[in-house]
Amino acid sequence: MTYWESLRRNEAAHRALLEDWLRRHGEDPGTDGPARADLTAAALDPGAAGRHPLAEAGAEGAPGHAGDLAALRADYEFEDEAVVIYGHFAYQTEDRELRELFKELARSESGHRNGLRRLVRTVEDPATPVILFCPLCGWDIDFGPSPAEGAEGKCRMCPGRFALRLGEDGDWTLERLKP
Repeated sequence: MTYWESLRRNEAAHRALLEDWLRRHGEDPGTDGPARADLTAAALDPGAAGRHPLAEAGAEGAPGHAGDLAALRADYEFEDEAVVIYGHFAYQTEDRELRELFKELARSESGHRNGLRRLVRTVEDPATPVILFCPLCGWDIDFGPSPAEGAEGKCRMCPGRFALRLGEDGDWTLERLKP
């Protein structure tokens, strides 16, 4: 999913902002110094971070997407915790610039959380088509919404023909059919 790549880049930018702040305050981001100790001293117990029902919801209503939903929910939980932790950091620090940085990071993580919530709902929606990528050429094969196991599909770019199978892990897989 394109959204995951966007989140990865955005999280790297967050790290760069925090490392830049440490450098401007005479700290090496790779070592434990006084400023870094102040940052970590304000950390919450991860068990105290807020939990949203989405983070523990089951995969009902979305057969074939167990792996995607598990990854999305894990990312959602991470973002949910980050909102709480950055908010706590903003509350704890006395440095105005750092407080504003933590507030901005909390707002950003809140947007990530909202985007992930929307993605989970989309994957769970029975009207969302099942689209897998051809293992021969990489093009998408659209099986439509709510396909049955064994549904057949043909790649539009190469001669590949496939049957949809539900793996033991709860994810859709493709079985290549003989020409």
